[in-house]
Amino acid sequence: MSEFFFVPGRTELGGNHTDHQGGCVLGAGVSLGMTAAARRTDTDLIRVNSEGFGSFELELGDFDPRPEEAGSPMALIRGVCSSFIESGNVFGGFDAEISSEIPAGSGLSSSAAFEVLIGKIISGLYFGNTVPPLRLAQFGQRAENEFFGKPCGLLDQLVCALGGVVFANFADPENPEFRRVDFDFSKTGYRLGIIDCGAGHQNLTGDYAKIALDMGLVAQSLGHERLCEAEEAEFLAQFPILREKFGERPVFRALHFFDETRRAREEAEALDRGDFTEFLRLFRESAESSERYLKNIVSENEPNRLLEKCIRRAREILGGSAAVRVHGGGFAGTAQAFVPAETAGRFAAEMESSGFRCFFPDIV
Repeated sequence: MSEFFFVPGRTELGGNHTDHQGGCVLGAGVSLGMTAAARRTDTDLIRVNSEGFGSFELELGDFDPRPEEAGSPMALIRGVCSSFIESGNVFGGFDAEISSEIPAGSGLSSSAAFEVLIGKIISGLYFGNTVPPLRLAQFGQRAENEFFGKPCGLLDQLVCALGGVVFANFADPENPEFRRVDFDFSKTGYRLGIIDCGAGHQNLTGDYAKIALDMGLVAQSLGHERLCEAEEAEFLAQFPILREKFGERPVFRALHFFDETRRAREEAEALDRGDFTEFLRLFRESAESSERYLKNIVSENEPNRLLEKCIRRAREILGGSAAVRVHGGGFAGTAQAFVPAETAGRFAAEMESSGFRCFFPDIV
């Protein structure tokens, strides 16, 4: 008999590009996720048939990374299985049928959801669902970093593993501090909108890597490995010297880090108090900081500037009620908006008539 498993997609509410420098992030699980029907088998095979990813089969124990699989779902499966074995969790074969509601290119972390779901299947079938969410998230991150070949922090996997609204501090990357934030977004009178700008993330890995490299460059100049280890006052005192030495982009990105990691904490505290108005104010500040200092809206590798156009159009439609920001990595992909519920239908129609697909997942 099959057992059933669900993993939500994730949305980033605050803390844009802070996790890889040990900063703070506010994320949330969403109702668009992945579901699996899985059962144990007596074979030495793992068979996964996944809607949108394809069908895969591998033998138990064949879990070493393969360079030719980089960028493929097979690499993610192999990587998660490898982490189970290396942590002393020996398991057997299984069959899994996976379906997904996460739209392609939506920025809702389909890869992280897939990784965590594979981990949940193994934990459920063989270990009584006892593997902690943090471990499942770490297994997924390792699979993406070392097997799939994509540098990423732990945010996506952690939120997918936990669900709900999650505040996390990544100062200790091996054991990040995290907690759930008890807030019901359905009672705010706003809907969370995810807007697809129509440009994918292909050829943008270098742009994402440069953000981490720029921030790391400033941290190292201050005598630290990551920006979270430096004091903000120390950075500000050295700002003119660092700007002269490295130019504007690295120091402005570092400035964004200090402001944004503090802002993510303040956003969580605002939700703790039930102050959605203050949360929206901080959300708009985050949008301005990503555009002005982090500069992850426009890339020469996406010459059509579709993300910039998408954000501008959303603000034109929403007018004074606009709360729109880049969603996730940036440069392409999706934007995020909080839209008054009574205008959500009109907003979606006008965005789609402008060429930008829009959908409204619930935060779960």
